[in-house]
Amino acid sequence: MALYVVTCTDHENVLEQRLAARPDHVTRLEKLDAAGQLILAGPMPKNPDQLQDGFYGSTLVVDFASREALDAWLAEEPYLKAGVYRHIDVKPFIQVFPKG
Repeated sequence: MALYVVTCTDHENVLEQRLAARPDHVTRLEKLDAAGQLILAGPMPKNPDQLQDGFYGSTLVVDFASREALDAWLAEEPYLKAGVYRHIDVKPFIQVFPKG
């Protein structure tokens, strides 16, 4: 298995689409977590005290057998399908900390 950092950038003014797609998005992440493939995931708010201001996007660190497997998983991402994500950047990652 290999780790990847996935940085997703939102389009502007897509908070409604994000909120509508969130249940399906979270369900997929819960399944990935249950499979032991989710290291971390979360949104990047423009203002953490005012979430209604929207989000820059999301960041995930995931564990997949290959980049192709990750790409296939990303292709079904509800936020991508709902037009929330403008761009998805994927980079390999080596976890050093925390140890164990």
